[in-house]
Amino acid sequence: MPVSLRVLGLDDENVVAGIVVDRDKEPYSGGPIGDVFAQLRASPPRQTPFAVVDDDRVVGFIVAREGAALPDWAEKGCITLNNLRIDTRLQGRGYGKAAIRLAAQWIARERPIVTQVMSSVNVANLAAFNLNLACGLTPTGRIVEGRLGLQRIMSAPIERLVGGQAGSTSTSSL
Repeated sequence: MPVSLRVLGLDDENVVAGIVVDRDKEPYSGGPIGDVFAQLRASPPRQTPFAVVDDDRVVGFIVAREGAALPDWAEKGCITLNNLRIDTRLQGRGYGKAAIRLAAQWIARERPIVTQVMSSVNVANLAAFNLNLACGLTPTGRIVEGRLGLQRIMSAPIERLVGGQAGSTSTSSL
């Protein structure tokens, strides 16, 4: 099953509108998808939304932010990964890991000057924290106030997320 990322335009929310997310977990991924796209359209440029696709089926969504669109907590020159959501009916199959790895590959290919990827994870979202750890992101020790409370800041060199080092994943097992 070839898992890939498809770059979306700011008017392509219908492509990912069918992703089912548990109501109690949806706020961690930015809220309803319509709200996420409204925020993308209202924010500075330099945000790239992606659909996570398995064959022709959309299974998830993730956003890469850079430049003027970086969150306040991000270090200059990095790209952050945000708003990750994998369809609830398909979780536990490696799609979250694939989304992060494929986003890192896109960053390495399209933004070769970027050397670091960052993410923030709500302290109450243990599943997302463990996913980020499994992908190779590590806690920086910084905790900031976020939209839904305290957020752990995580970081990794791009080559750790892209390469075959510990924490990387392969979609061959999907």
